[in-house]
Amino acid sequence: MKQVSTKILIEELQTDGHSPKKIICSDGAAYFVKYRSGKSFNKNETHCLVFEMLCTALLKGLHIPVPDDALVIIDENSFAPGQLVTNKRYARHGVIAWGSKEIVHADLVKEIEQIKHKKEFNKLENPADLIRIAIFDVWIDNADRHSGNYNLLLKMEDSRLKIITIDHAFTFGGLKGMNIFNPTTLPAVNKKLIESQYFQSAIKYFNNEQRIDIATQFLSLITSIKHRKYST
Repeated sequence: MKQVSTKILIEELQTDGHSPKKIICSDGAAYFVKYRSGKSFNKNETHCLVFEMLCTALLKGLHIPVPDDALVIIDENSFAPGQLVTNKRYARHGVIAWGSKEIVHADLVKEIEQIKHKKEFNKLENPADLIRIAIFDVWIDNADRHSGNYNLLLKMEDSRLKIITIDHAFTFGGLKGMNIFNPTTLPAVNKKLIESQYFQSAIKYFNNEQRIDIATQFLSLITSIKHRKYST
């Protein structure tokens, strides 16, 4: 897995989760860097970073757009005392964090956003990926993609909007499901993308045959990657 070191802190983002640090790293790119949140003493948060790495590898194997990631070595010289609030407890020299590479000129899908017209739907480069992402989230029990928090980006490419999926720390049941998720866990759609208004506003532009075909092919692809080896 690629390794970079931190060079210049841009900002610390105040979120309900890891409060990632946006940092320019040694390869010249900006990364959203996560370790453990200063708001929590839950050691399982480091497990969530493993989930991030695993899901990034899985999504790439499933041909769903996702930002590149890297192991990020923290350098104290990359930020000044007082610049960090939430992360000051764990941002120490030599700490190895996880980073998601910034997708430049991309916008988060907003809570109130919906696809209201066929013309808006046709602007999407990869609308079928919404169905695939919804299935993926049920498969890995993503507790953090739903109405109010889609964790989806839209990036304009050649006059069309590309859907990119981000933030997979709270998969496999999230912190509440830690050490509970297992191969016999029943799939659940509650509070997931598949129930969201945004998903429902897009799915209506696929007929039933298209929906079944997309889902069937994707489930076959999931089955085929189960025996692959992913190295980090």
